[in-house]
Amino acid sequence: MSVRIYIPTRGRIGLNRQVTLREFIEHSSHRPFLVCPPDEVTEHKKYWKKVKACPKKGIGPTRQWIIENSKSDIVAMADDDMRFSYRPDPAEVKLERCTDLDPMMKLIERCCEKWGFIHGGLGARQGNNRKDRETPRKGFLAHNHLFQDCERVNNFHFLVPEKVIETGARMDALSVMEDFHFTLTLLTQGHPNRVIHDYVWNQEGSSSDGGCSIYRTPEVQSKGAQGLHRRFPDFVKVVTKTSKDTSTAWKNFKTREDVIIQWVKAARSGGIEL
Repeated sequence: MSVRIYIPTRGRIGLNRQVTLREFIEHSSHRPFLVCPPDEVTEHKKYWKKVKACPKKGIGPTRQWIIENSKSDIVAMADDDMRFSYRPDPAEVKLERCTDLDPMMKLIERCCEKWGFIHGGLGARQGNNRKDRETPRKGFLAHNHLFQDCERVNNFHFLVPEKVIETGARMDALSVMEDFHFTLTLLTQGHPNRVIHDYVWNQEGSSSDGGCSIYRTPEVQSKGAQGLHRRFPDFVKVVTKTSKDTSTAWKNFKTREDVIIQWVKAARSGGIEL
């Protein structure tokens, strides 16, 4: 099966601002496509030839456009500001910088082609130490890798476009939290996801210049949280969260409406056994 990597980007022109792209250039034989607004194509092509113009605005519509227009059997979509680490021993919590991303991409291919998952992702570095297998929801070892099924997927997605389109699940159902809406739609239809936790990503804080920070406001955030609750009231609870003053995340608004999601309950409602 063919695999292509797409990096949606907006407002971050220049190789020095394309962290994910640099990671793949330096550490992989895969060559990603940058997906950007039409008026940014010329500038991006000054340093990278594989650039696609997307007519849609916002990360959700852009991701949906990629799903509908990619000719690849498997699509991986990564935010533009990611660095990658891995566990040399999947059973141990120690992480090291990843200097070869090809095994990670091969694992993604196996998840879709061999094990039949139509959607999945990579876990975040933050909190990876809690994936210690002490409970059924703290990761499991299989095929010499650390996984967790039927949980949150964000920032780095992989999927099988043909199969996903058949389900009707969309990445543009909400302006924010669209990835949660997408995942819940698949789970409640009985399609489990697989999240890889022995390879992880980390990035700059939320709301760094460019990207979603261009349009994310307290009002947009609140509308997304409330919209997700209305669509999945049995699994989504709206709460108020406040970031620490020392945190670089959510620098434009420290207090915000957010959500708590019952992923297991949603999966079981779709008939998935956990």
